[in-house]
Amino acid sequence: MGIKINFCKSFLGIFNLKLLFAALLFGVFPFTVFSITSKDSKPLSPLKQIYYYREVAKQNFKTSSQNALLPALKSYQLATTSSTKIEIAKSALLLAKIHLRMNEINQAKQFLAVAYRNINKQNEQAELANYNFLLSDLQLRTAQYDSSDSSLNKALKFYQKTQSFEEIILVYNKLGQLYYIQENYKNAMIFYLKALQQAEQLNNNSEIANCYINISNVLSVQVNYTAAIKYLQKAATIFVLQKDSFNLAVCYNNLAANYIQQDSLTDALKYLTNAAEMHVSLKNQKGLAASYLNMGIVQSKTEQYNLAIQNFEKALNINLQLNDKFRISTCLSNLSITYLKINDYSKSASISEQGLKLSKEINAFDAQRIFYTNLSIAYDSLKQYKKSLYYYQLQKQLDDSLLNTELRKQVLELEAKYQNEKKEDDIQILTKDNLLKNSQLERNRSLQLYLTVIVVLVFLLLLVLYGFFQNRVKTAKILTTKNSELEKLNLELQKTGVELKELNATKDKFFTIIAHDIQNPLSAYRAITKTLSTQFFEINEEQKLVYINKLYKSSENLNLLFKNLLQWSTSQTGKIAFNPQEIDLEILSFKAISVLEESAENKNILLKLEILPTTFAFGDVHMVTTILLNLISNAIKFSGTDCSIIIKSELEEKYLKIVIEDHGIGIQAEEIMLLFDSGYDSKNIGDSKEKGSGIGLVLCKEFAERNGGQIGVTSELGKGSKFYFTLPLYSSKIENKTDPNL
Repeated sequence: MGIKINFCKSFLGIFNLKLLFAALLFGVFPFTVFSITSKDSKPLSPLKQIYYYREVAKQNFKTSSQNALLPALKSYQLATTSSTKIEIAKSALLLAKIHLRMNEINQAKQFLAVAYRNINKQNEQAELANYNFLLSDLQLRTAQYDSSDSSLNKALKFYQKTQSFEEIILVYNKLGQLYYIQENYKNAMIFYLKALQQAEQLNNNSEIANCYINISNVLSVQVNYTAAIKYLQKAATIFVLQKDSFNLAVCYNNLAANYIQQDSLTDALKYLTNAAEMHVSLKNQKGLAASYLNMGIVQSKTEQYNLAIQNFEKALNINLQLNDKFRISTCLSNLSITYLKINDYSKSASISEQGLKLSKEINAFDAQRIFYTNLSIAYDSLKQYKKSLYYYQLQKQLDDSLLNTELRKQVLELEAKYQNEKKEDDIQILTKDNLLKNSQLERNRSLQLYLTVIVVLVFLLLLVLYGFFQNRVKTAKILTTKNSELEKLNLELQKTGVELKELNATKDKFFTIIAHDIQNPLSAYRAITKTLSTQFFEINEEQKLVYINKLYKSSENLNLLFKNLLQWSTSQTGKIAFNPQEIDLEILSFKAISVLEESAENKNILLKLEILPTTFAFGDVHMVTTILLNLISNAIKFSGTDCSIIIKSELEEKYLKIVIEDHGIGIQAEEIMLLFDSGYDSKNIGDSKEKGSGIGLVLCKEFAERNGGQIGVTSELGKGSKFYFTLPLYSSKIENKTDPNL
């Protein structure tokens, strides 16, 4: 398998644009300690020098951790001798971030401890959040997954509170990486998609590209290489436009790894060559080692073994310098396999012994299995059968469930060779001691020949019987498969019939609603317009105004009816989009009231909003808006004049209950059960002159249930009604974990 670089961008902190030009210059020339002066040639103050060196380190960090280390150390040295605790903490956090990228865990841990001691826990929340973010990275690298999750959630709470959207993207990506490492790919994808959504809202192309890479890693693990490649190509396009060689090289390496899995070796080698050239120019040793390793895998697959060995050794030497034990183990396993392919069994065995020792040290069980297998094969080829059997048995103990038929055959052959070798030694001894018994041996050979012939005949007979049996089994399987296919077709036909019946029922229901609910408004239109047309000059101005108001009111009802019919028909066909997200119900309810405010004023109705502040639900904004508009509109329609309608919310465990309370005509108890039935003629409810189509309530019920809630009503005839619906709380959709640790 090719090596991919899991990309999750680290937190960069706050960047001072005024020092950008100086920082870029500093990244070009070697680091030297010199006195920094201002435009008038006066030495800068120690604090400004700290800012300067820190910003230079941040700029260099984008392309090279090594180049960032010296200016970061200079800023830290100045801070410890001439500045405040917060400046010491900021410089220490920067050094911790650099050492983390260089995989120097102990140094990173020391600087994080320094930063924590110098942060005021009450007044410097931003730096404390940055500390928790970097701490989570350290805990992730040392397999402290629960602690890493806790640290990330602490940082996330602060960033959400301060609306630090750029940092929220980084936390989402890191949470995705945390789940990815634990092979919880579903949750990893959820957080990567959250990060992508946030990045797209901010139009942050760099972070969008980073999210594409993370998503491709999940798709690749799920063997969806084609989709993974598409995301990586989109990311590469962004990096090319931004001239971001560092991340483009990472992207190329991951593209190559996916092409290797598809055996598209020419494409893989092209991307690896480009990535290697970029890593060399950027002095990115870790990325260069990954490129060399994958190039070796491609060359090994194409039987260019000498070139493959050269690239594996290049990758090995770099990883030895970086002390990256996991990748050292990977390089050794590929080298041992390649030496097996060119029949250099001694070399393969020697490398496998080294790799086995290292893989045991880091508990890399997959690598141990590879080395056990390679040692077994190498010693078998060297005719050291006891060693070969020994390593095979160790491999079997490590992962017995992965044994296949070929490996079982191999161990049987090893045991047979060992027994045959022993028998040959015994025969030689017997031959030397029994030279006078040749005639007896001849008779034994003849008997053995006869027995062999008999065994062969019996074997042939069994073979014929076995072939006959297999043929019958094959025929039975074919019949079973055909029967299964027929059953599947019958089920599909039955399903199609049910769907057709449902469609016909929906169509009949739709036309019934049109026939009943549109007839009255259109009849009213016809009667009023006829009166105006034939008696316009005979009617006084006051009567004309009454007719015009009736036309306006009828048009409003007809408009709402058409909207509800359109949304209901769309929901029945399953084509309506469903995009659940965080919803601020106070804002959404205010918008709904604004739309219906004029209708309420016409009847002198006061709309009171009593939604709990900072109340967030989880649902589709469009559907929830439709529910609110329909329920508030009905409350206005069936209420008298000079009254009030209350829109309020109540918390019920993990749900939010929204109540629309009116003081209208009320609903009879026996009709409440049928109120949300699409087949019920809701025009019969109440005795008000204002009637509704009934389709709005049906639509409200479907949308409420679609969003994971319920809808209902309580009513008292003559006193009014309370329509309510529930939605899941947004906070119930998020897991919160705590417990800090360093």
